[in-house]
Amino acid sequence: MALDVPTLEDDVVALRLPGARDVDAITDACQDPDIPRFTRVPSPYTRADAEAFVRRVPEEWDAGTAAVFAIADPVDDLLLGSVGLLRLDDDRTAAEIGYWVAKAARRRGVATRAVRLVSAWGLGDLGIRRVELMTRVENVGSQRVAEAAGFVREGVLRSYLVHRTGLLDVVMFSLLPGDLA
Repeated sequence: MALDVPTLEDDVVALRLPGARDVDAITDACQDPDIPRFTRVPSPYTRADAEAFVRRVPEEWDAGTAAVFAIADPVDDLLLGSVGLLRLDDDRTAAEIGYWVAKAARRRGVATRAVRLVSAWGLGDLGIRRVELMTRVENVGSQRVAEAAGFVREGVLRSYLVHRTGLLDVVMFSLLPGDLA
């Protein structure tokens, strides 16, 4: 089932579909070794990878399987990162939220604001019953984002995430509709 792209923004971030205008900024941001280290972004990351990402996002919206946004500055529309709900299915039992923020935009509340906006939309408008956020055990910054966005830490899942570097332990966080109150 196709998803309609909502208007999600506040005074720190504006979420929109990534487009051709973002390809260079996405390519540049994903050269930061922490992005592929802590996410599923491939390494090395090329311009062709960014172009494929920008082409794939609208297809996933049309299929209803993912809802990925560019995180942009609400004033100048410059790309700050990406955030999205992944693994969407028809019964909306659960979805995973994933994100990355360009190095220059970190420590400004960008990730927390984007995660809050997307999670509230998913739990509300989409009727998702559980949003899951997983971070590598050593990614303390991402764990802080999860907590600041209202997620509840559930524990460590051992050898849970398949990553190009092998099986990884992750800290599982969740957000339920009742947690938004």
